[in-house]
Amino acid sequence: MEKKTKQNLLLVIVGVSLYAALMNLSEVVGFLKNVIGVVLPIIVGGILALFINVPMSGIEKRMRQMLKRKNRQLSARFCRGVSFLLTFACIALVLTLVFTLLIPELAASMKGLYLLVETRLPQWMDDIERFAPEAEWLEETFAGIDLEKIVHNIGSGANIFFEGVVSTVSSAASVVGTAAFGLIISVYLTLSKEQVCGHAKKLAYAYLKPAWADYITHVCQTFNRSFANFLSGQCMEAVILGTLMFLAFTVCRLPYGSLIGVLTAVCAVIPYVGAFLSGAVSVVLALLVSPASAVECLIVYLVVQFIENQLIYPRVVGGSVGLPPLYTLIAAIIGGKLLGIIGIIFFIPLMAVAVELVKEDAGKRLHGRLDNVTRNS
Repeated sequence: MEKKTKQNLLLVIVGVSLYAALMNLSEVVGFLKNVIGVVLPIIVGGILALFINVPMSGIEKRMRQMLKRKNRQLSARFCRGVSFLLTFACIALVLTLVFTLLIPELAASMKGLYLLVETRLPQWMDDIERFAPEAEWLEETFAGIDLEKIVHNIGSGANIFFEGVVSTVSSAASVVGTAAFGLIISVYLTLSKEQVCGHAKKLAYAYLKPAWADYITHVCQTFNRSFANFLSGQCMEAVILGTLMFLAFTVCRLPYGSLIGVLTAVCAVIPYVGAFLSGAVSVVLALLVSPASAVECLIVYLVVQFIENQLIYPRVVGGSVGLPPLYTLIAAIIGGKLLGIIGIIFFIPLMAVAVELVKEDAGKRLHGRLDNVTRNS
């Protein structure tokens, strides 16, 4: 069969398949949802493996450099296992630090709130008693209430509530199961990443043209490098923002400065969004102290966050992935609109990969045109 005939036949098959899919769109969407549900643990495991691989590779690289200086040699499997355990130990240490700071502060705040209510309760009761003689309109209001109808509505609402609880518990169990399987898959992917990448590379060269296989390999390597640089820059930016928050809260004499600093540093791993999550927590904690402290906390937090978003983040993270600040901001906005937090995290390195590939292609085209001009002249 000639090449042109194959292309025409392929075009007809694609057109017929697309038409059939559009005519049965609901069935196609349902099938895709089932497929995504099946492969979701693998997707989650791959995403976790990407995050775990960055610090693990850094620890493994420095461990080998240190052993090389001391003229010692250990197996690659041993270095990989030790770096993997150290990575999880660091993650557990950070989480322990956050909860160690957060739980006592929350307990102290709830205790202060209880003491406040206990102190103010007699005054509130006196106010209610003074208001009671003037509350005859309440009796008239309650006289026209149908108690039987209210009881019926409460029963219906209780059924809906319990159905919602069952649905929520089922969804939570599904999420926990997906997360558990994803974590296990990420462990296997991280510990045997060379083997997995080797198998994928063999399949690419076996079933694709060499030029396409080379291009896909180049794109994957570029994305891996860009994502590692992005995550490193994001962690650096998180430390900077957490330090700024701690200093700002300390200078302004606001409560929970150390807790907010650590919480901001942890949440700021999520670009442009995580810091606002910690900001909401800080405002709630300050509100338990006094409304004035909550307002001051909100103002200080927004000012520091604005300075960090406009000046520090685009330069630190954008510089780490080789993107100008404007491209970094655009990538975060587009990713957030399309895929939420996951989109924000992945679209910045994706934008870096796209910009680098476009630069390479433009360079090759310009070089080819210059060669043609030189030959013609």
